Amino acid sequence: MLAVLVGFAFGYLGSVPVAGPISVLVLHLGLAGGTRRAFYVAVGGAVAESFYALVAFWGLGTLLETYPVVLPVTKALGACILLSLGLVMLLRRIRGATPRTQPGPSRGGKRSLALGFLITAVNPSLILTWTAAVAALHATGLLTVDRARALPFAGGVGAGIVAWFTTLLWLLAKWRGKLSVQSMGRLVKAMGAVLVAAGVWLAARALPALF
Repeated sequence: MLAVLVGFAFGYLGSVPVAGPISVLVLHLGLAGGTRRAFYVAVGGAVAESFYALVAFWGLGTLLETYPVVLPVTKALGACILLSLGLVMLLRRIRGATPRTQPGPSRGGKRSLALGFLITAVNPSLILTWTAAVAALHATGLLTVDRARALPFAGGVGAGIVAWFTTLLWLLAKWRGKLSVQSMGRLVKAMGAVLVAAGVWLAARALPALF
């Protein structure tokens, strides 16, 4: 259960930044009124990204079983990842226009699902992203990385991704005439500050292990 909850949190929070092709496409469709199509795009992307999370979790668990010395390195890597991502989110310049309010088409669910899946599936760099995320998770000591938890973690990731985009689309539908990209940007910056703080904390734990 813990693996599912942690995976859910990683999937949810990791999808918050309005960046990447899936996020941009979902945001665009949601602002244009194509809520149903946007949801299917998000689900398709979540399925593909869950697979990459599964592969990353399984592979890192095997590596740590074979080479325990990797653990101190993962702590330092996790700190760097958290700090870098947090700073990028804090310093990113948010640009955007006033949301469009005209309704978009609601059909094409299967095509939207396939589109979301393919956009994510053809981006194998996500396995590196999830390997770094799993390394950061392991470094915190919150969840032991082993193969038995790989599938629950990946399932939680997929559910978290879908939950975030469901939240985003609900907000867009409710406040389409008022919500701006700048408002989403402020949320991203707040999450960036949290990540920077977490990175500093993890770095403080990593340095004694390395030196």
